[in-house]
Amino acid sequence: MRRSIILLILLLLCSFSMQGQSAERMPGRLSDSAFASVLTCGPGDEFYESFGHSALRICDSVQGLDVVFNYGTFDFSEPHFYLRFAGGRLNYLVTTESLGGFWLEYSYFGRSVYEQRLRLSKSELDTLFKMLVINLRPENRYYKYDFFRDNCATRIWDMVAAALKGRSLPPDDYPDTKQTYRDLVYKYTDSTLLWWRLGVDLLLGANCDHVMTKSQYAYIPTEMMWQLDTLLLTDGEALAEPSAQMLDETRQSLPRSVSPTMCFWILFAIVLIITLMARRAKWKLYWLDGIVYTAVCAVSLLLIYMTFFSDHWCTKANFNLLWANPLYMWLLVRLRHQNRVMTLLIGCVLLAFLVGFSMWPQSFNSAVIPIVLTLEVRLLDRFTDKKKYKL
Repeated sequence: MRRSIILLILLLLCSFSMQGQSAERMPGRLSDSAFASVLTCGPGDEFYESFGHSALRICDSVQGLDVVFNYGTFDFSEPHFYLRFAGGRLNYLVTTESLGGFWLEYSYFGRSVYEQRLRLSKSELDTLFKMLVINLRPENRYYKYDFFRDNCATRIWDMVAAALKGRSLPPDDYPDTKQTYRDLVYKYTDSTLLWWRLGVDLLLGANCDHVMTKSQYAYIPTEMMWQLDTLLLTDGEALAEPSAQMLDETRQSLPRSVSPTMCFWILFAIVLIITLMARRAKWKLYWLDGIVYTAVCAVSLLLIYMTFFSDHWCTKANFNLLWANPLYMWLLVRLRHQNRVMTLLIGCVLLAFLVGFSMWPQSFNSAVIPIVLTLEVRLLDRFTDKKKYKL
């Protein structure tokens, strides 16, 4: 709560500088001493901060201008905010703040900041600044956010590329270290975010398991910074000066989170023991199946919405629906009068999922294995006890 209050105060302070840096108040032209630089911020404590942040700085000391353009802003007051976010229809917007306000915020939270001055000609810098000012206008400042393809980092990459005159970025190709979008998510979600990583793995479909080109790595701010450090344009000139650290990272490391894989293996062991005890004691475990089926149905409904009804391309073709099967809704509705054919069908689908675990065109979280085995135990128990069924 204390951190949230202080952050709110910082944002309010920054808002005054933002009001003074609207599109109408920007200078018409930059002086010869002006420059542009890319600011790359290190990770923060929250999950959405774990991938870092990118911003673009325009500095013109002659005109007293030192402003940071930020494409990573969203508006909580937007109608149906959470529904639009889940459906991939949430608008982000570009905002500005003074460099001082920017330093103050990231310094307080102990996040590192690196700066790379862009080696742009005067005409290229003027073009970049003009595009930024046009983007800042009320009718242009909103854009449809895409975490992988259109975010705070990719916007800067595309804007800088569009501002180049008589030269361009080198042809895009595949790097030696072939990685997917999911691989980079894993790389930037460490041992403190294992449960978040599980949630992301459940939502992301097979589209995120294709090998990326070099430019596609730039959706991660740090990856874009590393590319800018060595990137040569078609004329052989470097696009940016080497990155220089402006703020050190001083935040304390978060404790390691409990492994969800371990938790679900423990759950599997508990369910297995209860099942074996129930068979000997002839208990009816409708309550246990009710809990398990309800949980799977909830996950299944979420995946169905994200796969078929959202605008997120990255959640399509999600093979997690093989184990989070919507047919469980049938089993839940007919909890006390289940059909053995339906139970056998779902059990066979789960078995096929496990057998082909490493062959499906999608990577799965390791916690999925004990989850599926837990489901198999309950299905097998109910299938083999004929007294519990109406044929």
